[in-house]
Amino acid sequence: MIKLEYTGPKAIISQHGIFFKNGKEDKYIYLKIATQILLSIDKIHSENPKFQHFIKDHNNLSDKNIIEILKLYEPNLENDIQKQINNYKQHINQEIVEVNNNKLITKEEQSIWIKNIKIMYNYMIQREVNKLCYIHLIHYIKEIIHKEHITEIDIDFDLKHWHILESIAGNLEYGDKPILAHIKVQENQNKKLIAKLFIELTDTIKNI
Repeated sequence: MIKLEYTGPKAIISQHGIFFKNGKEDKYIYLKIATQILLSIDKIHSENPKFQHFIKDHNNLSDKNIIEILKLYEPNLENDIQKQINNYKQHINQEIVEVNNNKLITKEEQSIWIKNIKIMYNYMIQREVNKLCYIHLIHYIKEIIHKEHITEIDIDFDLKHWHILESIAGNLEYGDKPILAHIKVQENQNKKLIAKLFIELTDTIKNI
């Protein structure tokens, strides 16, 4: 059973130690807000009393709630993510093989590097689970935008919200039916900054 849990920034692992990369934050920090956006734009679930308090305040969402909501959109979510995690584990194992075969470092350095990978193994796996759940959320938001012909999403401006809108815009512009999207920051009538995602739906998409 998959679970969500905060880890931290991307780990840079080598024979010299374990370091963390600035600007490569764990996707976990975006999950609640992305889930709130998804529920807010989906007519079916936005009208469901069960989800109203989640839509009003993402802080009401627990990690378990997020998984349950994801499963509404993809009942086979656990199996899908587990397959991707198994692939990621193979990737880590391949890294260990490559370190073992690295002739540019000593045996001692190889041993330290591999030990550091093993120390961070669970950290990397959990971070990947968080990332995959975020990717799934952005994918579902994209689907609802297509389905409901949404042309604008507004949210209070901060860096987390901006990052999520950038993810949505990037996904809209990618794939079989690319849609242009751009983000602006504007003041509302109360002088509060609002981040706005403008989606340029074509006439073809609007008429589906």
